[in-house]
Amino acid sequence: MHSTAPIPDPAELVPSGGIIQLSAFDPKTLVLALQDGFLEHVQLQKGRFLGQIAQSQSSQCRTDWGQYNLAILAQGDLSAQWLTVGIFLHGDGHWHVQGQPLRNGDLVLYSEGSEMCISLPPHAQWLGVQIPRQRLEHLGFNMPHGMNTLHLPGQLPHDAAFTLAGLANVLGPRRLKGPCAALSDQAHEQLLQVIWTELARRWHQPRTSAVASQKSRQRLVQTVHKWCEDRSATPLRMDALCQEIGVPIWQLERAFQQTYGMPPQRLLTLHRLAKTRLDLLTRTNGVTQIAMAHGFWHLGRFSVLYKDYFGESPSDTARAKRQAAS
Repeated sequence: MHSTAPIPDPAELVPSGGIIQLSAFDPKTLVLALQDGFLEHVQLQKGRFLGQIAQSQSSQCRTDWGQYNLAILAQGDLSAQWLTVGIFLHGDGHWHVQGQPLRNGDLVLYSEGSEMCISLPPHAQWLGVQIPRQRLEHLGFNMPHGMNTLHLPGQLPHDAAFTLAGLANVLGPRRLKGPCAALSDQAHEQLLQVIWTELARRWHQPRTSAVASQKSRQRLVQTVHKWCEDRSATPLRMDALCQEIGVPIWQLERAFQQTYGMPPQRLLTLHRLAKTRLDLLTRTNGVTQIAMAHGFWHLGRFSVLYKDYFGESPSDTARAKRQAAS
């Protein structure tokens, strides 16, 4: 799902191998949480968002290592050149990944250019590792035919968790500085050894029925998002949505609960809030014009909802943006 809002040149947002520090929810920066990807983000929990993402690359692989204080949704396209392995290090609750609830310690393998959809729990710590396909194939790991995403559940053994904790000091968001080339190569090689071992221990062939069910649910969810984007300036009405796409409300509720862990009304409203915040941070239009363009016609309720989620009023966001630009 690509954003229609103007996004600055990626090179202007995050320096290669740098650390992203976020003191508030900032969709235009979070869009590059994974290298060579394009991810939209939605804040799912009330409060002041804080986040850190460390990025590194070497001849071995590329890593994105992040942690957020609040629950958040990340959805969009991954690198078209590299396979991506996601490791869920820690979170206060379930991770909802491509319509499946996963737990801390689980892994997910994505093929090149796949669409990722993850609802991260509060206090999430995650690691994304991008690897050339041939490195996995040399070891005998081949993605099942027709599969873009492979879930690999399981707990990280003590020695693997201990190794990752040490590597966090070199590659993670709390590192003091970027590693030198030799140290980066060494750290990435250690990281890959952990991944190879875990892939070998967890590898399995998914059931055909599970693949078909996931694809059917994804098509329905995408239809709903497309319907809402086409009517972005219209207040959200679930009865009109159900009537026009010809799907009963209970089916929508089940699809969204399975995919995101929440009902459609809430997720779609939060998605509009995220797009509104992005426009307030990037456009010069007035608050009223921006709010109404995203279907928030009752400005009093919109202001209360916006401040409740982001910890500041819409006018505060627009004012801070103008001050930063001056």
